[in-house]
Amino acid sequence: MRTNQALSQQKGRLAGFFLLLLTACQPSQTVVPGALEFAKAQQAIEAQLPIKAGEHLAAAIQQGHPDAAIQWLRLTQPAQGPLQQYQQLQQWRQQPPDPDSAALLGLWQQQGLATPQLSPEPVAAQCQLNIQPVLTSASAISHWQRFRQDWPTSAFAKLSLCFLPPAFVDSRALQCSEHAGRRIQCDAQVLQNIVSSGQAQLLMVVGGRGNASFNNGWLQLPENFTPALFRHEFSHALGFLDEYALPASVAAAECQRTDLTPNILFNAADMARYTAYWQLTGEQLRLTPVATCDAAKRQAFRVIEADSHMQHFELPVPALYIRLMQQQLQHPQQVMPVQYYFAALARQRQDMVSWRQLMQQAAAFGYPAALEGLTAAGLSSTAR
Repeated sequence: MRTNQALSQQKGRLAGFFLLLLTACQPSQTVVPGALEFAKAQQAIEAQLPIKAGEHLAAAIQQGHPDAAIQWLRLTQPAQGPLQQYQQLQQWRQQPPDPDSAALLGLWQQQGLATPQLSPEPVAAQCQLNIQPVLTSASAISHWQRFRQDWPTSAFAKLSLCFLPPAFVDSRALQCSEHAGRRIQCDAQVLQNIVSSGQAQLLMVVGGRGNASFNNGWLQLPENFTPALFRHEFSHALGFLDEYALPASVAAAECQRTDLTPNILFNAADMARYTAYWQLTGEQLRLTPVATCDAAKRQAFRVIEADSHMQHFELPVPALYIRLMQQQLQHPQQVMPVQYYFAALARQRQDMVSWRQLMQQAAAFGYPAALEGLTAAGLSSTAR
């Protein structure tokens, strides 16, 4: 009896030993840091609760989940710019972003990434004006591609404009501001080498968040711009004025002009002079009061009846305006090249070597003020 009991105990001990050995040989399941929070984020996304999803992804990022950062970047991209996103990620995790996240943030040079290979620009039959695009983040690239896809059916396709292959600049290097309702500001010095190439008369920077603008040959668009916004801002390059109320400081200067802008008359008595200058007849025009000069307490008139893209950028571009733009492009030397503006910046820094180079490049486009400036300085207008 004792023998059977001893044998039974021995068998039990052996069974337990083999069970323990078998358990030890089983592959252990790897626990992914932040997996629970990441799973909750997926559920919130499926339930269309983006704020809640963002909160769970934030927790997952801080816990070290490998896929949480890229998903959080995509989720918050419509509301936040790349600089804001980068700063937030650095607060959560003090480590460089993974390559996919770096591409979304536009950290090309910083992370040693290859810049995207975009479709080559079509060869145009004629180019009166060359434009150099500068792109930053993945969002800027995406909106640029949509813009180029839209171009053949755009009203502007009739204009002899050419776009050079885009240049890529790190979003952290360019430092374009991301403040809603305020004009975008970027670091001009970072663009010096691109401008100094002298290949394009206009610079088109797609970066940052906020209000677009055109100033001194520099077209500034937010990274999530639309083709309609480009059409409005580019029209300023050809002399078109806004058909809504200008700020008081701008109206004080613009509304005292005596030259003839394409779309605005500051005095109805200038009608005859306007039609002669633009080679039009009175029947083609319909003077209509606009609010452009209200702040200067002057009544301005646009030359067409219907609201246009200069009153609100999403409205259509009138056929008459396209005709006037085509006339402007017959004299592209009258458009201020961005090199002239960068020459002024160089002069402010007392960098006279760069000033001379940039002025010569501006003069090479035939810009009268650049030619006069070089002559006044006793310099040749030929770049060396």
